[in-house]
Formats: sequence, C-alpha cells, structure tokens
Amino acid sequence: MMVCLMAMLFVSNNTYAQEKKNPFIGSWLATASTPMGESEMTIVFEEKDGKITGYMTAEAMGEEKIECEDINTEKADEISFTFYTAMAGMNIDVYLTLDGDEAAKGAMMGQFPIEAKRK
Repeated sequence: MMVCLMAMLFVSNNTYAQEKKNPFIGSWLATASTPMGESEMTIVFEEKDGKITGYMTAEAMGEEKIECEDINTEKADEISFTFYTAMAGMNIDVYLTLDGDEAAKGAMMGQFPIEAKRK
C-alpha cells in the first residue's frame, strides 16, 4: 500500500513539473515605438533542454532570424534579453512583463515602449 501511495505522489509531482512551463514560451507579435516610428517584430521563445532560447524576425531587419541572447527569466512574469542588430551596430536590450495571459509590455533600450501579443 505504501509503495502505491509513493508511486502516485511521484507521478503527480512529475506531471505537475512537466505542466509548469515558462509563460513566455511561444510566438509573440511585438510592436516597439521608436524615434523612427513603429517597428513590428515576431519574437519566438522555446524551451530546449530545460533552457529558454529565442529568436526574432522583423521585416525592417530583412526577416533573418536574430538570436536572443542573455535571456533572463528569474521572475515568473518577466523576461529580458538582448539581440544584436547590424543595422544599428549594437546590442539592444529588451524587457517584457506579462499583462494578462496573452499580452506583455515593456521597453527596448530602457526608453522605447514595446507591447507584445501572443500569436
């Protein structure tokens, strides 16, 4: 009987751990307000081997995949990352905070507002 109880606890805890994933996993359509106007991009976050990875594409950047680097998800409802753009010749930092289940708000370079909606 004790063995059955232990097996049930292990299965239920293991199932809970598998179901709990980072809320940013998936595709997001993001719009940043910059001095050059609105800029739309698609940001995709995935989990690989227990680590969050990501990339983004944007028509303004030639639709090539740009890897997200230094991804930080220490807070459950926040994500931050950087990406390199050859067009600007620099790393750009971005942070987003969840605004419900399907949206997020934040800033690019600490000053330009960015809003994202789950695709």
